[in-house]
Amino acid sequence: MVSEPGAPPSSTPGSRGEGLVLASYGRGALVQSGAATLHCGLTGRRLRLVCGDRVDWEHGAAADGPSVTAIHARRNVIERIDSRGRPEPVAANVDRLGLVIAPEPAPDWFLVDRYWAGARLLDIEVMLIANKQDLAPGGSVAELAILQGLGLNCCQASCRDDRGVEALRQRTRTGVTLLVGQSGVGKSSLVNALAPESAAQTAQLTRDAEGRHTTTTARWYDLGGGAALIDAPGVRDFAPPAHLARAAERGFVEIHTHSAECRFSDCRHFEEPGCNVRAAVAQGEIAARRYESYRRLTRLYEDLAR
Repeated sequence: MVSEPGAPPSSTPGSRGEGLVLASYGRGALVQSGAATLHCGLTGRRLRLVCGDRVDWEHGAAADGPSVTAIHARRNVIERIDSRGRPEPVAANVDRLGLVIAPEPAPDWFLVDRYWAGARLLDIEVMLIANKQDLAPGGSVAELAILQGLGLNCCQASCRDDRGVEALRQRTRTGVTLLVGQSGVGKSSLVNALAPESAAQTAQLTRDAEGRHTTTTARWYDLGGGAALIDAPGVRDFAPPAHLARAAERGFVEIHTHSAECRFSDCRHFEEPGCNVRAAVAQGEIAARRYESYRRLTRLYEDLAR
């Protein structure tokens, strides 16, 4: 558990240990080590931590406080590409992606596609959480039906009337769930509903090493029994890194399936003759919006490569 604000750290000059990164900010991190929460610096310029990392730390005899010295090997890392096309880590050692949408703000389905594609490339479980169901769902029903038909697990929730909250609690009672989505979709409300001590944990997690409040980093919330939520900051855009061959195609389950019957093995599914993917779109077997989403991601990768 996260220690109470103001509790003395278990770090003294000459001590060392292992810990879990609860939040990372610039050249510092909040690290849980045993029962204590430590504000740590970083040793060396090459260390780049993210929430969920397992790390080694030590408190040098001449140092003012503890510092992270090494990062343990990651099982996986959720990354997005920045404006220059470089991978930017979001969170590490994740078991499940909770992709949150809501009637307000209106869902960005292209963003949903890209998050799902990124999770597929890492073989991470995904569930789409349709939050704020006390509001009218509007035009979301048809899109939800398409995604469910493709095998995406969907669940509905409303923190205002507790609709679906218990089902979500059962879905997140094991492993580490990363909550992602647009700003304003209610991720913080879900954290408050699912994490029994979220208010106390937030008091620690929103302060950096200098005590300043920060809300621009992913944050870890303990659910007990080894389970946890990671709340990622709301985003306007996301794209998984393209370091895997044919990353865009492999991220879209229906396009990857139909591509096996294309005339050419290197078909981009744009204008090539004998493209089974475009034929499936014309026949309504692949949703036109999903195909356009694939095209946008492919073009983004090609532009960045140039």
